[in-house]
Order: sequence, then structure tokens, then C-alpha cells
Amino acid sequence: MPKNKLKKYSRVRQLPNVTFAGFGVSPPPGSYPWDAERFTGMERVLELGCGKGEHTLAFAAANPGRLYVGVDGKSHRICVGAEKAMTRGHGNVLFLHTRIERLREFFGEHSIHEIWLTFPDPYPKTQTVKFRLTATPFLEAYAHLLVPGATVHLKTDNNLFYDYTRESVERWGGRIIDVSDNIHADGSGSLDASEVVSAYESAARSRGEAIKYMAFRLNR
Repeated sequence: MPKNKLKKYSRVRQLPNVTFAGFGVSPPPGSYPWDAERFTGMERVLELGCGKGEHTLAFAAANPGRLYVGVDGKSHRICVGAEKAMTRGHGNVLFLHTRIERLREFFGEHSIHEIWLTFPDPYPKTQTVKFRLTATPFLEAYAHLLVPGATVHLKTDNNLFYDYTRESVERWGGRIIDVSDNIHADGSGSLDASEVVSAYESAARSRGEAIKYMAFRLNR
């Protein structure tokens, strides 16, 4: 393992804005950092599979009255975003290290006001479809967490995942409210989606990949 990655593993454990999920540990409700009194009344936004938190940091800087929580299973990536949040003084940014399958353990019903899925792994093989972040079990979890009328946003450069998400949401009974096959070319889609460009997205665009966007709601 590269020394730089090992150093990040060590540093991230000391960061006050990062929560590590332990298996078999069930803290009492309301005991997580995002439940702190200083965040009372703030809308909560999740970025799932946040990586280095590039979208989380940009959104938090533009919307200081909202609380942003980046969720990822790779602690060395979270370390980068968490350290930048502290350096930049973003007190409205937190990170959670866990598998996204466990979301319901950390957030209450109807407590989230928006969810972003930023370039999730497309899991292209048939036997891994269940791990796609818009598979039915994940949609069920999002519907449980989101306040009525809240939106899930997707950015992806993968056609398979984009088409799968449309079909999955419609099959589940959700409603697609906005789509763009290329947010940087057609001017449609959320402004937040087109204005924030991560390193991954920049690399995809340099290869000629179109960045797709979809927004949907899950309240039946």
C-alpha cells in the first residue's frame, strides 16, 4: 500500500468532522454529529459515494445554511475532503465512513432534504446489478430518509447506469422530473450539477464522454 495512502488512513481517524461506522455498534438516536444542536433547523443533504467530497465542499460553500454530509466507504478519499473542509472553515460539512447499504442506521425517517449520486460505480456485470445505487433496495432507503417532495440527483458518464436508473425509478413508482444527456452541451439540468466539476468528471470530459444528469422523486 502506498505510504501516502497509509498516512491518510492514520490522519482521517483524528479528524473531528469524520464519523466511522462500527459494525455491531448502535448509538442511541440523535447521538451522531449531524444531530448536534448547532445544526438544528438546517436542511440536510447527502452526497453518496462522495470520494474526495468535491461536490459536497462546493455545495457547502455556496449554501452555508445547509448541512452537507459526504458518505463513502474509502477513508483515504474522505480524508482529502475532510481536511479541505477544515482548512476552508466549512462548519457545515461532515463525512461518514460506511457502506451506503447501512444509511438507515445513521439518519432518521424523513430527515434528509436532498441526495446526490455523483458518478457511482455502474457495476456493469449482471451479477452485480444489486449493488447499483439506484437498485430497488437503495431507492427504498432513499424514500425512507427523504422528506416528502425531496429530490435525488444523479450525475454519471455511464450510459448503462443512466438508462438503468430511468427504468429502475419508473418501475419503483418514482417520478423523473429532469433529465439531460449532456449537461455541458444542452444547458439543461440543475445549475449545481453543471457548475461543479470534479477531477473524475474533468477526466471523463477530456475523453469525450458526455456528462448526464437526472433528477427524480420517490414519494408515492
